[in-house]
Amino acid sequence: MTFSSLPLTLALMQATSPSAVSLPTADPLQPGHAIAIHQLHYRKLYEEKPFPDARLVHYDNGMYRITSEGEDHWGVYVLQGAFDDQTFTVRYISLPSPDWGHRTAFHQLTFVQDSGTAGFFIQDAITDKGEAIPQQNGTYTWRLPHPPQP
Repeated sequence: MTFSSLPLTLALMQATSPSAVSLPTADPLQPGHAIAIHQLHYRKLYEEKPFPDARLVHYDNGMYRITSEGEDHWGVYVLQGAFDDQTFTVRYISLPSPDWGHRTAFHQLTFVQDSGTAGFFIQDAITDKGEAIPQQNGTYTWRLPHPPQP
């Protein structure tokens, strides 16, 4: 290949690359079935989101939804451990929403159970710009949905 054919080669690569394929306009993300529901009560709050109580629903396909007095957004998660382990960690990436200025955010929550359905959590988070959000913590209860819910 010569340098003179490089622009043509790059144009062909771009035209045949997966990114050149038109994407559907409808949102293809759909939650699976709810597998765990956590009620969070924050003791140490992030000053920009001073909402002490939140409901966090985990779905079997790796999606989650969190709702509170001032938040309602979806995202994806990866679970390290199991929801009924004494200690487990969940890493979350929020999907762009008005809650985060139409941008993403990363959260990591480590849960420690005091009993089979309650305990405390520690939350670390960063914005999509890499800025650390002050550590938060609180208590939680959790349950399995009965019957499993969509």
